Amino acid sequence: MAFAAGAATPARADSQAQPFVAAQPSRALGDSVGVNLFLAWIDTAYGDFPTVQSRLRELGVRYIRDGLCPTCSYNVTRLNQLSALGIKANIIVGTLAGGDAQMNATLNGIRDKVRGAVISIEAPNEPNLTGDPQWIQHAREYQQRLYARVNGDPALAHIPVLSPAVGWPATTNQLGDMTAWADKGNFHPYPSAFQPYHDLDVLRAQAAGATGFKPLVATESGYHSDLASTGGNLPASERAAAFYSPRLVLEGFRGGVERTYFFQLADPWNDASRPAGMPLSENRFGLLRTDLSRKPSFLAVRNLLNAVDGDSAPVASPGGLRLGLESAPPDVRQLLLRSADGSYSLVLWRGVSVWDASRRVDLSPAPDRIDVVLGDRIALAQRFDPVLSDAEQQRWADPSRIPVDVAGGPVVLRLTPPGAQAGGGDDRKASKSPRGCASALSIRKRARCCASASRAKGHKVKRRHMRARWRHGKASWVRTCVSAKRR
Repeated sequence: MAFAAGAATPARADSQAQPFVAAQPSRALGDSVGVNLFLAWIDTAYGDFPTVQSRLRELGVRYIRDGLCPTCSYNVTRLNQLSALGIKANIIVGTLAGGDAQMNATLNGIRDKVRGAVISIEAPNEPNLTGDPQWIQHAREYQQRLYARVNGDPALAHIPVLSPAVGWPATTNQLGDMTAWADKGNFHPYPSAFQPYHDLDVLRAQAAGATGFKPLVATESGYHSDLASTGGNLPASERAAAFYSPRLVLEGFRGGVERTYFFQLADPWNDASRPAGMPLSENRFGLLRTDLSRKPSFLAVRNLLNAVDGDSAPVASPGGLRLGLESAPPDVRQLLLRSADGSYSLVLWRGVSVWDASRRVDLSPAPDRIDVVLGDRIALAQRFDPVLSDAEQQRWADPSRIPVDVAGGPVVLRLTPPGAQAGGGDDRKASKSPRGCASALSIRKRARCCASASRAKGHKVKRRHMRARWRHGKASWVRTCVSAKRR
């Protein structure tokens, strides 16, 4: 790790004249990330629940998207176990073919068995891919009944209802105006092999045709790595996905998307047991491999959320800093976040491609040098490169300007004002919740989890070991809630 004293970056006379940049809470970025699971698929990678649970906590996400088998005790138990750790679920309710019987059974299960685990309810997924020639009419009718059923039950009425999300090549506006029957919009902004959210303005306009200007949730997005695939979503290498995945989080948050759910946590099947007729590409979207080992994209997202303190306690008034960017190219984006400990995270990234979709080769854009000019005093600055490592890469004491080379991946500068706790690395303190502790500690300390309340009373800190859909025709929920079949 390199260390640079403030004298190496002399103060500029105009440093006090830098513009004020408003910050957003670090926790808000953490709240904007979710991931799809299939907990009822116990004959797939998701059957190893202890490891799945461990990986979720390591990743640092607090939201999942799944279905519910209300008669499957293991499914109910696992959702409640995750809820107890602070990981809440968006639940897809039934299928068009299942009708009211399946809808009512699922809603009764939510009310009676997992109500505390659910933060939102969603209509059947991608109705245009069910083979129903009247899918628009049937999706609209189902949405109306679902919304009325949820809001007519006092035990469920507080739970937001999302509109249905359609799959390519349909567009959300084909559903027509659904603002009266949805609390939030829903879409699937898969970027194919291109930069994340490159077409957000177009997708937002399409979504507005269905749900107006209501909050927008991306319940599926991500990259697959089947490089032989030629149709549907084009592939990207695992390396490219590692660069693009944290940028998917950042671009969604910057663009005002309430939450982006990665599709999906793990590749469900090994190749030998993949359901007949299912394209290999549909088994290559995971952040984890089938054996639940980490792909580079998992590490990059994990490192980003850790570097910016995404599990920070809430900050009511995040304030901001006076700072400017010199020599920044037009494709540079910035995001300033504030942690509960008083430190800030300045995230810089560029809208550049790291993958040639036509030639299917990795690209290495040349880095651009940007000078971060600080108008407020910063006692300590630390650089993190989430795609490359979880470790701090460089630090500066009392800097007035910081030279930063930015290429294809995001760069995080942890900026600690005088009097605030040093952010990042081993110096970061855990949050107060047991689950938050593991997420907020440095990677080397994730194997243990703190109990802050007990420590505050002088008790010894408890240690506990963290154990370790077929999109476009995706495998759907079936009555057994275990096996998968094509819709």
